[in-house]
Amino acid sequence: MTQDNRKISEMRNLGPACEQDFNSVGIMTAEQLIRLGPEDAFLKMLLGRKQQGGSTKCCNAAYLYAIYGAIHDVDWRNIPDHKKQQFKAFAAELRASGQFS
Repeated sequence: MTQDNRKISEMRNLGPACEQDFNSVGIMTAEQLIRLGPEDAFLKMLLGRKQQGGSTKCCNAAYLYAIYGAIHDVDWRNIPDHKKQQFKAFAAELRASGQFS
């Protein structure tokens, strides 16, 4: 199996801003994002933003939808409802922790 060395911005749903977010925490390729999975990649990105003094207002399920869609090559609006519910709960849990606004 070959590695997926695409840039993050070459994945569906993710553009240059997302690529910059992920690159800043060492996630440089599609392969790395795929291996981490949506939740771990999202958390790593949020922690990186916080550590660098950036905003964590992106702590919401829509960002998770985009990551999941990128990994599975589907439009973020078309991810399964059970995944949407899972991501909404995960984002709410992160916000409730008080670490991210």
